[in-house]
Amino acid sequence: MINIGSRRELFTDDYLIDTGRTGVPQVQCRPIRREKAFTFDAHWESLDSVFHSIVELPGGGYRMYYKAAYNGWKPDGAFAMIRRICFIESGDGIHWTRPRLAITPLDGIAEVNNVISGLYDYYDALYVFCDTNPDCPEDERFKGAYGGWGDGLYLYKSADGVHFRFYPDKEEDIVRPKSTFGEFYPIGDKRRPTPLLMSTLESHCYFDTLNTIRWDPNKKKYVALVRGFHVGDEQFPRDPDVPDAVRDIRYSESEDLVHWSFPVQVKYNDGDDYQLYTNAAVTYYRAPHMMLATPTRYTARAEWNDSFGKLCGGVTRGPFGRNQSMTDAIFMSSRDGGQSWYRTGEAFFRPGPEHGGNWVYGDAYPCVGMIETPGELPGSDPVISMYCKEWHKDEPTSLYRYEIRVDGFTCRRAAYHPQMLVTKPFIYDGKELEINFSTSAAGYIKFTLRCEDGREIHSSQVFGDKIDRIVGFDDGSPADFAGKPVTMICEMSDADFYSFKFNK
Repeated sequence: MINIGSRRELFTDDYLIDTGRTGVPQVQCRPIRREKAFTFDAHWESLDSVFHSIVELPGGGYRMYYKAAYNGWKPDGAFAMIRRICFIESGDGIHWTRPRLAITPLDGIAEVNNVISGLYDYYDALYVFCDTNPDCPEDERFKGAYGGWGDGLYLYKSADGVHFRFYPDKEEDIVRPKSTFGEFYPIGDKRRPTPLLMSTLESHCYFDTLNTIRWDPNKKKYVALVRGFHVGDEQFPRDPDVPDAVRDIRYSESEDLVHWSFPVQVKYNDGDDYQLYTNAAVTYYRAPHMMLATPTRYTARAEWNDSFGKLCGGVTRGPFGRNQSMTDAIFMSSRDGGQSWYRTGEAFFRPGPEHGGNWVYGDAYPCVGMIETPGELPGSDPVISMYCKEWHKDEPTSLYRYEIRVDGFTCRRAAYHPQMLVTKPFIYDGKELEINFSTSAAGYIKFTLRCEDGREIHSSQVFGDKIDRIVGFDDGSPADFAGKPVTMICEMSDADFYSFKFNK
């Protein structure tokens, strides 16, 4: 028997749905593109800005960490592409500015910038998170995970999220076999040993993306979602840079951030095997028993055809390299901490209307994280702000803010002629039913709660558009059935149903 207690349930999967009795289809929603939130036009961002992730600060406000790249002079005198980790900050989750720091000189010049990585650090990506483990020391509250291609996973720790040091403190605290794929100098001054948490040889993972880590309070463990490759059934191809290699997401867990389980490929409800470049997974703040993710999907069509030449920039694309590749992002959800996921395959972030620089490899890299921000109109419900990077040829990288309804990632959407939504039997703990819904002026949802002993309570037509409407019942109260198995039956007309919960 499913026991939902008083938690919020979203319709991102079929977990609560009696599919044999339900005629209301699931619909994938999409965020609405708003303003350009930030332009990465500093000279140390001239080649790229990517792998953005948001951290909500314990004292209020937000930071967005990212990798920047430019051509410059390394400390050894070589002129090469240099990767730096930076952050921007915001008080409201909408307006972003660069902090004025002087941690790392660029090209030998001590200037004010927003770089936090060290002089010898050349990260491909750094995922920063706030460690919510209640046993975490305060001077280690921020952690940063770095993955080295074909090398391994490394970790930093910090008291303030600005000044990081190795985790653990000494190389001898962890013994891991190094990679045999080449010479790597992953983090820090290469004259100093660097602790390695999870090696490529041990884990069969490559780590060349934004690998995410979080504390799972239900499991009382850390959960990591990391990058792997497979070719058919081969889970550790020694040459992943081949046409039939597929980028995948793998799950690992740890009690202490040092000793990790062997990463295994996550499972999906469908049988499709397509490339996912990042995972962008978060715990959903309104339903902490669920994880949501917006991974970037990489599509490389095998054959050059007429459409490529007619896309924006078609004259200069040409049938070579990654010019036959493009990216978008999908939405998926998990109820078991990230080991298995439900997805539809429909794009969550599309490349969008064609202009001078989109529909290419490198579009649609969603920022990890979401922020609840005020609605556009006075008195309206709040919305969720999300951010997505766009790459425009010969222009600085742009970050756009998107809005989506609170809980509005997917919904059950009924046509004008009434359709039925029926749940599986479940137990709840509460005295009132709260719903997130939207109808037309003519539309409605009518609720019936049916107890296993045959008793029922009914609502009249519920109409409107709110994220927290309390449903009124005409002939009883949800408190009458609390703790007993019930089925919820919804007659819906021209209506969207996003989520529900029973309040105590």
